[in-house]
Amino acid sequence: MNNVDGNQKLLQITPIRAQKTLDNADIFIHSQVVKDVYALISELWCSPPEADAERAEIKKDGERVLEGLKTIDEESAKLLSSFLKEDTISDEDYIELFELQPKCPLYLGSHTFDEPKTCANAAVSDRNGYMIELIGIYRHFGQTVSGGELPDYLPLMVDFLSLTAESRDDPIRGKFIDEYVLPFLPPMRSRLEELETSYLHLLDTLEKVIDLDLKTQVLPTQQSQPKEEEGRRYV
Repeated sequence: MNNVDGNQKLLQITPIRAQKTLDNADIFIHSQVVKDVYALISELWCSPPEADAERAEIKKDGERVLEGLKTIDEESAKLLSSFLKEDTISDEDYIELFELQPKCPLYLGSHTFDEPKTCANAAVSDRNGYMIELIGIYRHFGQTVSGGELPDYLPLMVDFLSLTAESRDDPIRGKFIDEYVLPFLPPMRSRLEELETSYLHLLDTLEKVIDLDLKTQVLPTQQSQPKEEEGRRYV
């Protein structure tokens, strides 16, 4: 999809610079590490592969990413290492935890917004509005949601952060983090804590990496809304 043109601005915002304490070379290395960590975290939230070769490849990639993360933040690296050291979850346990009648859905909006009781209410629900705004942000960066997933699917949102890691000067990305991701993580954290699952380590890592990301990310100075599409419904 094309980015929003000059007549259809996605967001009307005045940017402020993040407090950058890194020089240009360090910022480049920092962004590349953050990009790689996001990509790995996105993959780790997904169902574990069945094939041994794929599992081995993820483990190898995890070790590589972990070494890079150690160069910019030891605490984040320790959290990621804690998750990687856990025994791989079985398909059955993963499905029970995250998929069919999940104990902890991977859809961020589902932890915050009440489910609509009718199809008519779904079209005007708060969660539907949240997801329409997410779609607008994805399109601003030339991205579309594919594979039948909803736009508030956590692995998809984290993958989006990886794909846009070099867009740190775009305040719309900062808005995505500050208004569409961070406020929706605490309810999911509470649920993972109740379940006493090792995926809490992965959420800890994600939150720490977001903190690292925000060190160089431009943020918006005022709230505004992405352009909604009439007639679109996602729940």
